[in-house]
Amino acid sequence: MNQGGFSWKSLWKDLGTRRWIFLLAAGLLFVVIALPMEPGGDGGGSGEIQGTAAAGEEISLSEYEKKLERRLAALLSAVEGAGKVEVMVTLRSSSEQIVLNDVSREENLTRETDAQGGVRNNSDIRESSQTVLSGTNGRSEPYVLGERMPQVEGVVVACEGGDRASVQAEISAAVQALFDLEPHKIKVCKMASQ
Repeated sequence: MNQGGFSWKSLWKDLGTRRWIFLLAAGLLFVVIALPMEPGGDGGGSGEIQGTAAAGEEISLSEYEKKLERRLAALLSAVEGAGKVEVMVTLRSSSEQIVLNDVSREENLTRETDAQGGVRNNSDIRESSQTVLSGTNGRSEPYVLGERMPQVEGVVVACEGGDRASVQAEISAAVQALFDLEPHKIKVCKMASQ
């Protein structure tokens, strides 16, 4: 084809199949090494903590409560007949961090037979759990998988249409659906006129 120029066919023949496979494998290895590590890998740092800081903001308990109240008030004000809405939310407990634990279990079963033919089975079970630590700059901290936000304990809703039974029922049903609360933990009342 090409008298003195470049030809893939001649290059293939010159290098041989084994060398081509080696070059392809080496290229794939370089690509894999160059890919960024996912959170939780050995990419340095604590991936999950950085992930929560980047995806959502770390907020205090009172800020979380206020955020829930604002979002719930915005939603409930859209209920027909509710009018202006103010909401108070109480939380059951504080947030809880879920840390990674390395759990090991060792089980030894022993069967003993005595001279009279009696058999005795012994089992020895040992379990241990150790919190996995990750560290940067000489500091070790528990590796956090996620954070369980606190549960809602009760909700009080004051709205302009709170004196109507239909509005009370709609708001109560919405809050029950959102927070899985029992009806006696929800109070809907009429807002005082100003």
